[in-house]
Amino acid sequence: MKKTLLLACVCGFLTALAPTLRADTFGANFANTVGESLSNGPFTLGWSFSVSGTINVTDLGVFDSGGAALTEVHAVGIWNSSGTLLDSASVGATAGGTLETDALGQTWLDTGAPVTLGPGTYTIGALWVDGADLAIFPGQLGSVTMGTGITFIQDQYIAGGSLADPTGTSGETGAYFGPNFEYNAAATPEPSSVLLMATGLIALGAIRKRARK
Repeated sequence: MKKTLLLACVCGFLTALAPTLRADTFGANFANTVGESLSNGPFTLGWSFSVSGTINVTDLGVFDSGGAALTEVHAVGIWNSSGTLLDSASVGATAGGTLETDALGQTWLDTGAPVTLGPGTYTIGALWVDGADLAIFPGQLGSVTMGTGITFIQDQYIAGGSLADPTGTSGETGAYFGPNFEYNAAATPEPSSVLLMATGLIALGAIRKRARK
């Protein structure tokens, strides 16, 4: 009997604490498949956004115009509202990465860069040294759909030959969609998991009670 109760306890806890698997989705999905050339680089180009809940950023990506191979390595980063770099990666050319396609058929080149973002305001940016690789510019952007829990704020940019927090903005409702990210919502226990945890606690209590006797 003790072994049965102990097994129920262990199974209840392990199942309840196991994270719920969530599918990754893009922070921004839009219809453009071909970008434009940057003529006055280098710049860190990007956009600011807010997060309403807690999300797990699994990949940082760079726009891959028309699915063509990137010719440069682009440094990508995410900063918080205080200008602290939370995560960064290198995407494209010799940096490697995996081709991904968003819900609208847009191709991105992603690289693993896991980080958790809580509710707040953030900025994502990627370095464009010149116009060899194309990007989406404000005014060129067609329809865009933000991922669940993600709200677009405005475009962001800063001049310079190294990746930097893009603090400048023209206030455009469009954005410099060169960088993007994939994420999933932070896992929360399912009701059934909570029930299993309760079962585990009850079983543990029974074991301790029998042990006293």
